[in-house]
Amino acid sequence: MTESRHPAAPTSAGQDWPPQHWCPACGAAQQASPRYPWHLCRDCVELAVDGTGRPLTFGNASVTGGLYWNYVEAPASELQTCLGVICLINGRRVIVREARFGGVVAEPLTANDLRLPDNQHVIDLTRNRPRSTEC
Repeated sequence: MTESRHPAAPTSAGQDWPPQHWCPACGAAQQASPRYPWHLCRDCVELAVDGTGRPLTFGNASVTGGLYWNYVEAPASELQTCLGVICLINGRRVIVREARFGGVVAEPLTANDLRLPDNQHVIDLTRNRPRSTEC
């Protein structure tokens, strides 16, 4: 995630930007992003698995954007695209999406999360089989 490259600027509280941020999965310090306040670090995104423990990989579908996902062991010809993927990182449900200026971003989900884009194009891999009407 390379989105927030803000110069240092004082906030109304007199603090320097960017504020401290820690990965919610592993606690590693990382650069804060106002757009993605609870984003996971890249190392944790690489730990993403489906509900059966199969490792996942993510990336941009093309130079103009889009998100692809695939199983690590699957051939590249089987890439699937969608707006978001719900998966598990360290046993916690997260959503992986395309970041605004490229790359991917993962954030933890709560039971009543409102950050889910169009649910018809979000695939939930936390169950034994993918759940989506169209991905």
